[in-house]
Formats: sequence, structure tokens, C-alpha cells
Amino acid sequence: MRPAHIIRILPLCAFLLISGCSGNSSKQSESSSGNASVQQQASKIIEPGDLITAKDAETMLGEPVKPAEKTDNQVVGQKLCLYNPINTGSSEFLQVGLTQDAFMPPQGISSASIYKSLKDNFEGMRTDVKGVGDEAFIATGGIYILTDGYYIQIGAGNSSNETVRNKLIEAGKIAVAKLNTLK
Repeated sequence: MRPAHIIRILPLCAFLLISGCSGNSSKQSESSSGNASVQQQASKIIEPGDLITAKDAETMLGEPVKPAEKTDNQVVGQKLCLYNPINTGSSEFLQVGLTQDAFMPPQGISSASIYKSLKDNFEGMRTDVKGVGDEAFIATGGIYILTDGYYIQIGAGNSSNETVRNKLIEAGKIAVAKLNTLK
């Protein structure tokens, strides 16, 4: 199985595992997400391809990319955008996931609570990152970012590789900056 396929399903699998084991997560999320969640519900739905465009992906990967593959999972408010290179022999890819309360069903859990659950589950296996969003960390699957109640996940390969880590941090900064202009 290609690493891109594994990265694509990792956030969903992690979320499903967490939500299945956590009892009253929706009540916790309502109190922990604060006003950002309420403001986001009234916001427009943002596409992850608006945070990292195909042109951005080409610059970061250093090669042309195919049109983005897009998927949605409204149950958890997640939209995914996967950029694969045109060169089928390349192992490069860039996936951007955006989880937002405005895309979730009413009475769902919040984007912030999903992020915090993942952060807790990666305890001891993550590296915190400063200067990207409100808080961020790198772990298996890429960089995980919380900013103003939005949860962004970006994958680009083996997050143990220093070059990939730097690429993830740069992509995270670009995504947060663009999100701030779109809200």
C-alpha cells in the first residue's frame, strides 16, 4: 500500500479509535472549544485546497502535481485534499486535511476536541512545534495544528525525516496564514 493511502486514512482511524473509547467527549468538547466553535458554526465552509493550492504543493514537492483528489467526511467535519506528483515513480505527496465545526452535523464534537484527543493519544510520541497556529505538533502522519478552533493536518511522508519535518512546518505556516485570510 502506498504511504499516501496510509496517511489519508490515519487521521480518521485515530479519531474513530479515540471517540469510541472516550464516553462523554461531546460534552467535553462543548466546554473546551469555547467561542471559536460558535463563531465557526456561522462561518462558511473552507476547502483544504484553499489553504495549500496545487501551485503551493508543486513548490513544496519540487515537481508538478496531478489535480487534487478531494474527499469529505462530514460526520467529523473533515475535508481532505491530496496532491500526488505527475511522475508516478515519485514517492512525494502532500495531503491537507481541514476539520471545521461549520462542516460538522449539529451537536457533533468540535474540531478542537478532536485535535486535543489526538494530541493526548500521541503523548510521548510527538514533537511540539512553536510558531504554527495556536498550537501544533508533529507525530506519525504529519503535522497537527489547532488554530482558532480549526484543526489542520498535513502529511508529506516520513515525519521522522528532517527534510519532511521542515516541509511540514513550512506547509503549516502557509496553511494557517491562508486560513486567517479566509475566515
